[in-house]
Amino acid sequence: MTGNKFLLGLVITAIILVSVPASAASGEYTLGIFGNANEDDTIDLKDVEYTASLVLGLGDQTQLADSKYDDKINMLDVTQIELIMLGREKKLTLLDYADRIVTINKPVERVVCADLLDGITTLVQLGAEDKIVAITEGTKKNGYGQLINPESGSWWTPLQSAAPELKDLPMVGTWQDPNLEMLVSLKPDVVFVYCARGMDTLGTIQDKTGAPIICLSSLTGSNFANFDDSLEIYRLAGGIVGKEKEAEELISYADIKMKEITEITSDIPDREKPRVYMVGWMVYLTKTPRYYGPINMAGGINVAEGSGTGFLMADVSKEQIIAWNPDIILIHRVPTSKSHVWGNSVEDVLTDLDLQSINAVMNKRVYYTKGFCAGWDPASGIAETFYLAKLFHPDEFEDLDVEEEGNGILEKFYGVDSLYTEMADRCELYRWE
Repeated sequence: MTGNKFLLGLVITAIILVSVPASAASGEYTLGIFGNANEDDTIDLKDVEYTASLVLGLGDQTQLADSKYDDKINMLDVTQIELIMLGREKKLTLLDYADRIVTINKPVERVVCADLLDGITTLVQLGAEDKIVAITEGTKKNGYGQLINPESGSWWTPLQSAAPELKDLPMVGTWQDPNLEMLVSLKPDVVFVYCARGMDTLGTIQDKTGAPIICLSSLTGSNFANFDDSLEIYRLAGGIVGKEKEAEELISYADIKMKEITEITSDIPDREKPRVYMVGWMVYLTKTPRYYGPINMAGGINVAEGSGTGFLMADVSKEQIIAWNPDIILIHRVPTSKSHVWGNSVEDVLTDLDLQSINAVMNKRVYYTKGFCAGWDPASGIAETFYLAKLFHPDEFEDLDVEEEGNGILEKFYGVDSLYTEMADRCELYRWE
């Protein structure tokens, strides 16, 4: 035992001498990478100590302590954690967003984004867009509507300005039905897919292509009501493509920006918060998000929170909207050209004869908001929270320059200026004099 303790001391001392990036504060989130032995939100010296103690027969073994993923806990696991911390690991085993255990070879240089926009957006924001070798039809030319190709003239995302080269990438079919032969021909190190009903099982795709298939999604559980969950996509993706430092910088920045709002809205009593109804997916007045984080964090009360039984959206009746009597109605609007307008307009709601008794209509407090499209973008969600905070509480945020803040937030994530201004123009967001 004395020899083991001496060995443990040598291991820990050696690791301490290595330069290790500062980790984020621990939270409830568990980073799903094998090597995160203490199952917090990062891999650091605490995991070395925890695993070394397991080697000595001390403590309770966790699933992620088996960093080599070989059903044994020994000093090789300690070495693997050290290599992960240094970015020198040859293999990495992780839990994806479908709770599947996937082992990948490192470094990852070729990524196929066979999902919606989650994988693409995350890699661009991490500065790893050069690793993307193919995308899906739905993100380039149809389905959700030319989301990457600026020549479409209709739909728009910040990706068109931040990574215009993406429009020239090959397509691997749709996210529901990827072209397996093409996946094989591209020889990807990993393939990001969207976890959705109607898609071939992920394990089958992996068996047929031989490529590691990873479900990567910023839209899981109820994270529209919890930014902490949706931000964690940066940690997992960063660990996969070797952008851990960039991931922590974005998460830290996001936390700081959100606190600028919540430090004010958290002190506002519920009786002073507006009751808010959000028209989801633009087209359907009676379809609304069951949870929506920007509303809560901006100091509003989502009248539909928890309604229905769907994963995200609830179907309600006009009678229910009238009964809720919201003070504010938000209309989710995907950024488009002025000549390409979908669904309900502000004027449609204000002139709807059935809705004339609602506070929001009587007081003309009906506005467009950016919302979400083809996945959830935490960056635009944070910018939207600043916008909603001033809509909901104009006195408390009288000095807030929403456009300046929004442009700064999106520039931090995308590296391009004036993105919020363009988004506000296309979405016809409310502007303050």
